[in-house]
Amino acid sequence: MLGGIPGKDPAEVTNQGAKEETSLIEVADFLSESQIYNLSLFRLIKYCNVSQICHKLKGFVEKYQPSASVTNSKPVKSGVGTFLSSINKTEKKEEAVVPDNNENRPPSNSLQSLVELLSSLSMNHGEARMVLTKGSKLTAGRIKFMLLDPANQFQQIVREAHSVVVAGGTMRPIAEFRDQLFVSAGADPSRVTHFSCDHVVPGENMLPLVMSSGPSGARLDFSFQFRDKKETLDELGRVLINIVNIVPGGIVVFFPSYDYEKLVSKHLEASGVLARIEAKKKIFREPKTSSELDKVLGDFATAVRLSTGAVLLAVVGGKMSEGINFSDNLGRCVVMVGMPYPNLYSPELKEKMNFLNKTVGSVDGKQAGQVHYENLCMKAVNQSVGRAIRHKGDYAAILFVDHRYSRPNIISQLPGWISKHLRVVDKFGPTIPQIRKFFREKE
Repeated sequence: MLGGIPGKDPAEVTNQGAKEETSLIEVADFLSESQIYNLSLFRLIKYCNVSQICHKLKGFVEKYQPSASVTNSKPVKSGVGTFLSSINKTEKKEEAVVPDNNENRPPSNSLQSLVELLSSLSMNHGEARMVLTKGSKLTAGRIKFMLLDPANQFQQIVREAHSVVVAGGTMRPIAEFRDQLFVSAGADPSRVTHFSCDHVVPGENMLPLVMSSGPSGARLDFSFQFRDKKETLDELGRVLINIVNIVPGGIVVFFPSYDYEKLVSKHLEASGVLARIEAKKKIFREPKTSSELDKVLGDFATAVRLSTGAVLLAVVGGKMSEGINFSDNLGRCVVMVGMPYPNLYSPELKEKMNFLNKTVGSVDGKQAGQVHYENLCMKAVNQSVGRAIRHKGDYAAILFVDHRYSRPNIISQLPGWISKHLRVVDKFGPTIPQIRKFFREKE
């Protein structure tokens, strides 16, 4: 199903020139094609859990997995057989040892992932799909279980529990969450109440601004048809130079995707803007590989502490937009460049949107799938902008660099503690005195 050939090394190319492609199939079809429909999944899952074989295998892999790979003119093979045969062998002198930076390397505990997949297949999952991704070799293949109807898993809880409390810091936009999780699970809409409290940080400790235009007066529009234009990239460079000159400490700049961050970095480097920024603050870029993350964060923190600050170029939905705190001097300013709408041509997203259009219909005059698409963007924005202000004595500027953030429907989807203090600035000139005054008052 993933293009592998029995007896072949999974890392060998078996389909030369094949591009990565993703397809979705029904769960029943997956069970049939994979010929696991007649297996006792519950018994297999129970054995893995009771024997703790997943944890044992993980410990074995962590103990013997090399931190570097050996490369030569011949393709490097992998697998248990190769490992066992190499235990008593020595490597040739002409072989070079290089770090393994393969970002698509499977997790060290692949068996645990398999057990979780089998658990998903064995439950009463309602509407679901299997997402199959395959490429030129088996190691590029992926299998994912995609639950289309989360309310199916929530029905028993809603039906039997006296009260259900769901708490979170980035749950806006809330309407889709309420309707598709509670109401669709059978809850009476009158039972569902929404409570939102203010942020522990006082309003005077934050400066959220929408920048609609740049220093030259050009409109800041990072929609798909304008974001790659030289004029747009040049204007963004001028915006960043101005921000770097007046903001102390660390600045975190979020881009919609890794590809766009790479495009912007390449353009700003060629135009000399990165050099001008580095004359003031050292620049760091979010790595794609998890192994490099700690080092980049450590170097960034050191640069902030020992110099006039640093700039971190990060990605919305990446490794630094969730779970990492840029408190105090690490994040005195968060810059959100553009709006991180997901890839509309993703097979998974298209399937989810079609499912919502069929089961939910329209919401406030819009197709439910379109509402979901827009909400994914705003949830990602809300997750990212909260990285900087982490305790009641903290303070930071939050800059939305795109004129679309000035739209009322977008502002309404931001967290209340941001939207109530948000200022929309049509011209760039007044933003500099506001930012400068904000930080001077905090000195």
